[in-house]
Amino acid sequence: MKLKLKTNNTESLKTALSLISSLRKYILLRFTPDILYVISVNGQSISQEPQVWCKLKMHAIFNQIEIQSLRDNTISLEVNVELLLQTLRNFDKANSDGLNIRLQRKESTGAQGANSGNSRTASLALFYSNINVNASTINHTFRIPVKILKNTQDLLLLKEPELHDIDLIIKLPQEFVSTYRRLDKFKRSSSNDTVCIKASRRGGGFLGFVLEEEGKYRVTISWNEKLEVLKPFQENVEGEMMIRTELQHINGDAGNIDENDPGEDKEIVVRLKDWQMASKVVSTCKTVYLLLTAKECVLHCLLEDSDEVEIIYYISGIRIRNAMEY
Repeated sequence: MKLKLKTNNTESLKTALSLISSLRKYILLRFTPDILYVISVNGQSISQEPQVWCKLKMHAIFNQIEIQSLRDNTISLEVNVELLLQTLRNFDKANSDGLNIRLQRKESTGAQGANSGNSRTASLALFYSNINVNASTINHTFRIPVKILKNTQDLLLLKEPELHDIDLIIKLPQEFVSTYRRLDKFKRSSSNDTVCIKASRRGGGFLGFVLEEEGKYRVTISWNEKLEVLKPFQENVEGEMMIRTELQHINGDAGNIDENDPGEDKEIVVRLKDWQMASKVVSTCKTVYLLLTAKECVLHCLLEDSDEVEIIYYISGIRIRNAMEY
């Protein structure tokens, strides 16, 4: 097993890590020849808590790549996200011309990870050099304890959720982040822990968030501008391929809307905390799509205008309703 990488610019990786660093202490890194997956998942309740999958194209980050393993040249690690993020910040401050990353196998005890009781079994070594004010070369080496994921239980954490049916796709405008701020204000002043997300293609597109407590109040926070709310083209395509296929045709099926058909509507209830945790991702990414399925809602985000960095935020629904009331 070998992992040797070099990069001159860590900005996109650093941004992706910073966006998810507050979710959990440990993240999973899966290095492949083409894609670096940065995954935040709770191994004790995979289907009950949000998952975040960041996908970064390797050649957009690293200018030297060497990955060798018996698992199709794929290496999966569990690492403390703050330690990794701080090291990348140190590199940026050093004004160095290159950061080298190596996987070093070493049996050692260390802090236990969030997904297993096993100790750290290796180190991710990050090293670089810079020249100080006295024209002397200073070498910096940071070794971050990691766990190499190899057994069946560990590899289950590396399985991205599958979306069998996408009901609606909504392209969110950049100003949409203001709804998070309004929801946050309401959250602080109430004991409500769920929010009902309502969406429709009718009436020029509708997206609203309903907070209610029986016998006390019912508040709807909605986006008042016109929205692109689309139905998917594909019905028999699953998982990531479905997402990519639908987003490629995002401007396609905007017509043929039956204003009298409740089938144009969708409603799902999620935990308010789970939805609000995505605010930083939504406010930072330049392109954001909301996908609604029968069992979850998904925020599919592009950090920039290209697809070099994707961030996909999965939120499980806790109660489904078919009827929509405005």
